[in-house]
Amino acid sequence: MSVTVLDMNYSQACDTITDEDAAVYDALCDADGNEAARLWRVKIERCVRYMIAQLPEDAAEPYLWTTLAGRPRLRPGDSRGPVS
Repeated sequence: MSVTVLDMNYSQACDTITDEDAAVYDALCDADGNEAARLWRVKIERCVRYMIAQLPEDAAEPYLWTTLAGRPRLRPGDSRGPVS
């Protein structure tokens, strides 16, 4: 709903979204709940950072999400980082 209401476009991120979803699915298939949860948090963190970056500067405090959710724990060598 937020994507539609805020008129956001994720078309450039389709491959990343698909890769992240596949990684979560693979972790679930491997019965690795901790890894699936970690990957999910990284994915959601990136999505929220992207959405916040689309808002006018005075509409949201970007640090607020990090304050509420903490930082995602990326594995060493993971090239995916939070959207800035």
